[in-house]
Amino acid sequence: MGLNMTRRRWIGLAGSLTVVMVATIVAIAGGGSNQPGATAKPTAAAGTSAAPPTTSAVASTAAPASTSAPAPTTTAPRTPAAAPTRLPDGIDAARAAARLFLIGFGGTRARGELLHRFAEREWGGVVLEPGNGESPQQVADLLGAIRRAAVGAGHEVPLFAASEIGGELDAVPVGAPPQSQLRDAPTARATALAVAKALHPLGVRMILGPDADVGFAGGPWDGIAYSDDPTAVASMSAAAVAGYKDGEVAAAPGHFPGEGAASGDPAVEAATVGVALSDLRARDWQPFRALVDHAPAIQLSSATYVAFDGVTPATLLPETVALLRGELRFGGVIVSGDLAAASLTGGEPVSRLAVDALKAGADLLWVPGGADDQVAAWRAVARAIKRGDVPKARVAEALARVDALRAKYGVR
Repeated sequence: MGLNMTRRRWIGLAGSLTVVMVATIVAIAGGGSNQPGATAKPTAAAGTSAAPPTTSAVASTAAPASTSAPAPTTTAPRTPAAAPTRLPDGIDAARAAARLFLIGFGGTRARGELLHRFAEREWGGVVLEPGNGESPQQVADLLGAIRRAAVGAGHEVPLFAASEIGGELDAVPVGAPPQSQLRDAPTARATALAVAKALHPLGVRMILGPDADVGFAGGPWDGIAYSDDPTAVASMSAAAVAGYKDGEVAAAPGHFPGEGAASGDPAVEAATVGVALSDLRARDWQPFRALVDHAPAIQLSSATYVAFDGVTPATLLPETVALLRGELRFGGVIVSGDLAAASLTGGEPVSRLAVDALKAGADLLWVPGGADDQVAAWRAVARAIKRGDVPKARVAEALARVDALRAKYGVR
């Protein structure tokens, strides 16, 4: 999932931290600043000099497990009854295209070249991955610098997102245990709330998580997913989404239509899910059925599926979006899979895949990696909008959904 760190490279390290972190969550009742030894979280805006939380912040604030999970209270933003058919006033194709992208970058510092990228173009948002975050304060400084560069150029504030699925797979180290070590929905919700409370003051308003894939022996999420039981994954994923919402952070669980049974890790290699559509419906869709009425966003998979054409990554297929929008009736933001990873299948350039993903129905296009791919993808999308290859109604619909999410979660 991460550009700078892959899932598998971190599994060993994550395991060594698990026992301590989980024990801390269970031992501390009620969490928060009134508990002895609780760690204070920063309360200043991103970019200030407020003291950051330590990496044990999540463990010290997560509530203990109870016997039943509170019902999720979130409601996904729905497409307006009368979907927009033209671009908003004052937004041309070039600006609209940039606002559809989530981009990534390497390193932990806001260097001149990076800041220039955000001053030059109104990117929709940023995704932090493992390797971008050393500490909460460093992340606050990094995002604060990016924010100032964007606002100073007259752009909207970017949507800051982070890949957070626990342990050493977290982009921002806040002391969360790996998902696989959480045993019930109340603990999943309490942990997500604690993560949100740690990240919100830093400027992070969206999580690429939780992982809602069902674990399979030997699959890419084996040892990382909540469980190999789809009912348990559904319960814990829904609880985590509710916990993030309680902490005013939008969750984007993935990876629809379910990549637990993939032949490899789609983030680092071409991978295929070799199960029938009926099996996906019966098993892998259980968590997503529990999420569609509550998650503000859902992320698609970059794997290919024999249930579809077997050669095109799901994130590029209109059929995938049609199932999510139609059969599952999801009305929130659809985030594409990692388009740089999707290019590993077939070798198509990221620029072409970005256009295909937008046509298929993705609302936010995620392109981690180097600036060259990101600029090429932006140019291709802007050109497709100008030429009418992507209908302006499709672009306006995507922007409306993203703007609704930004407004709900205070991106300003």
